[in-house]
Amino acid sequence: MQKADYEKLGLKAGLEVHQQLDTGKLFIRTPSTLTEESDFTIERKLRPVASELGEYDKTAIDAYKRNETFYYSGKKENISLVELDEEPPQPIDEEALKTTLEVALLCESTPVSKIIPMRKTVIDGSNTSGFQRTVLISMGGNFEIKSDAEKKGVKKIGVQTIVLEEDAARPMKKEAGKVFYNLDRLGIPLIELATDPDIRTPQEAIETAKKIGEIMRLTCKTKRGKGTIRQDVNVSIAEGARCEIKGCQELELIGTVVEKEAERQVDLIALKKKLAEKFPKAKERAEIFGEGKEVSKIFAQTEAKFVKGKNVYGMRIAHAKGMLGEKVGAKRFGSELSAYAKATGVSGLLHRDELPNYGITQKEADDVCRALTCGAEDNFVLIVAEKERAQKAFDAIRERFLVAFDRIPSETRGALEDGSSEYQRPISGEARMYPETDIPFRTIEAKALTAISKGLPKSVAEREKLYTKIGLSTNHIEEMKLSNYARFFESTVEEGANAKVLAALLLQTLTELRRSGVEVDKVSLEEIKALALAESTGKIAKSALANAVEALAKGKTIEEVLSGNTTAKVDTKAIEKKVIEIVSKNSTLVKAKGMGSIGPLMGDLMREPSLKGVDGKILSDLLRKEISAMK
Repeated sequence: MQKADYEKLGLKAGLEVHQQLDTGKLFIRTPSTLTEESDFTIERKLRPVASELGEYDKTAIDAYKRNETFYYSGKKENISLVELDEEPPQPIDEEALKTTLEVALLCESTPVSKIIPMRKTVIDGSNTSGFQRTVLISMGGNFEIKSDAEKKGVKKIGVQTIVLEEDAARPMKKEAGKVFYNLDRLGIPLIELATDPDIRTPQEAIETAKKIGEIMRLTCKTKRGKGTIRQDVNVSIAEGARCEIKGCQELELIGTVVEKEAERQVDLIALKKKLAEKFPKAKERAEIFGEGKEVSKIFAQTEAKFVKGKNVYGMRIAHAKGMLGEKVGAKRFGSELSAYAKATGVSGLLHRDELPNYGITQKEADDVCRALTCGAEDNFVLIVAEKERAQKAFDAIRERFLVAFDRIPSETRGALEDGSSEYQRPISGEARMYPETDIPFRTIEAKALTAISKGLPKSVAEREKLYTKIGLSTNHIEEMKLSNYARFFESTVEEGANAKVLAALLLQTLTELRRSGVEVDKVSLEEIKALALAESTGKIAKSALANAVEALAKGKTIEEVLSGNTTAKVDTKAIEKKVIEIVSKNSTLVKAKGMGSIGPLMGDLMREPSLKGVDGKILSDLLRKEISAMK
C-alpha cells in the first residue's frame, strides 16, 4: 500500500518497546545472567484473583481456562527464594531506576513524584507469583523521527508512559497441558516505553523503533543480543479495532507487521459484509452451529497419522461452505478460528474448505458430512482432542465466528516470522493491576533529578562530533557511538587516556580475547581504565595490553600486571638479532617483493615467543632497516 492508502484507511499505530537493562535484577539481588544449566525443577498451578474492586481480568480468566501446569527450572547459584515466590522482594535496583529516569529525561517525559510498585496479574506461567512487578516512572514527552510524510522531514512522536518492570521467566518448551520455564530471566529489569498512536505508515513504525532503541542505548546500560529488546505494535484502522501484536524481534519486521495487520483488518471488514449478505437475520446467525459429535470411527483406517487412533469431534456450520477459506490477511478465516481453538489447549482445527488434504481423503470428508448431516452448502470443523477439550474449542470457534458478523475484535496477537500474526488472548484490562504490598512507596527527589539531568549522556550527533575531533577512525566512531562503552570511553579519555588506543582496546582487543576463550567479563572497567592511563604515560606498551587483560582475567591484580613482565622487556640487541634471523630465512621473498614482504614477516615476528609484548613499531622499524640492507 502507498501512503495515500494508509491515510484513507485511517491507519494508527503505536509502539511499546521493552528493553532489558544490563544492571542487577530489579527487586532481587541475584545475577542477571542466563544459563542453560539447571539443578532443580519445581511444579506449580496458578489461578486468578480478584482486583480490589472485586473484578477479574479477562486475560487471566482466559489463561486459567487452559488448565496448564507449569514447571520452573534454575541453577541454585543464580536463583534465590524471591524468584520462587518464597521470600519477599528486595528494594529496587538503584542503577536500573537511574537509567530509566535518564531515558525519561531524554524523551522530555515528566517523572512521577512518587514511584508506587504495582502487581500486574499474569497467570500464563511466566511469573511464579502469578503477577509481574511494575513501576510507573514518567508520563508524557516526545521525540523526533525521520519522516518523508512531513514537509520538514521530521515528525514528533508522543510518549504515553515509561515504565520499569520485571522481565518474565524464559519459556523453554510446551507440551500438552504443560509449560516449562527457566527462572534465570525472571526479574531482569525492563524499560517499557509506550508511544501515543502517532504512527501513520509502516516506515514511521520502523523509524520510531529505531529512535527508541537509540535513546535507550545512549545510556550504555542496555543488554545486547537476540531477545534483549522486544517491540509490541498496536495497530488499528478507521473501521477496525486496536489489536496488539506482541513479540516483534526484528526491527525491519515491524513495518511488515503494520502492513499485514492493516491488510488483515481490511479483509475482516470485507468478510463482515459477505456474512451480513449471507445471513441478514440475527436469528439465522445463532442457529447455524450444530452440536459437537464424535466422528473418530471414520478415521480408524486413515492415512492421516495425526488423526488415526485419536478422538475426533466435528461440528456443522450451516450455509458456510467456502467461508472458512476466505482470505484474511496472509491466511484464511479458518486460521483465525483455529487460533482461538488453540487458545483452549487443542492443536488446531480442520475444516471442509481445505479437504481433502493432509492425508485425509475425499471419501473421509464425505463421511464426516453425512455423520454431521451437512448439506452441499454447509461447512464443518474437526477437532482432535478428548471430548471436554473439543467442546471448549467448539465454544471458542462459535464465539469468534459470531463476532465476525458485528466487528473486528480487539485482541492480543503474536507476531510470526513472516510478519503476520496469530491470536493469543484478549487485550488485558485495568482489573489486572493492584498495589505491591511488599515494597514501600518512594519519593523521587528534585535534587536527584537535577543531578541526573546534569549528567545525561551525549546524543549521537554530539558523540560523532567529539569522536571525530579526538581522531577516531570512521569505523570506530560508528561502533563506539551506541556502544555500552561510550560513556566510560569519554570519561577515561578526559582523564588522559589515548583515545585511539582505548577505542581499539574496547572495540577490538576485548572482542578478540573473548572469542579466543579469555574470560574478559572478569576484568573490571576500573582495571581497563588503569591500563589505558598507564599506556598513555608509557608504563605499559600498547602491544602488551592484550596480554595484560588476559593476565587480569586469570586473577592477577592491576598492580602485579603493571609491575611485572607483561611488557616483555627484551634488550634491543636480542630483538635485532631475531629480526635478522627472520629476514635471512625469508631472503627469497624479500628479494622478490622488497618492502611488500613486511606483512608476512611481521606475522612471523609477532608469533615469535621471545618477542611477545615487544612494541610493534619497534619491530616494524627494525624490519624495514634489514630489508633495505638486503636489497
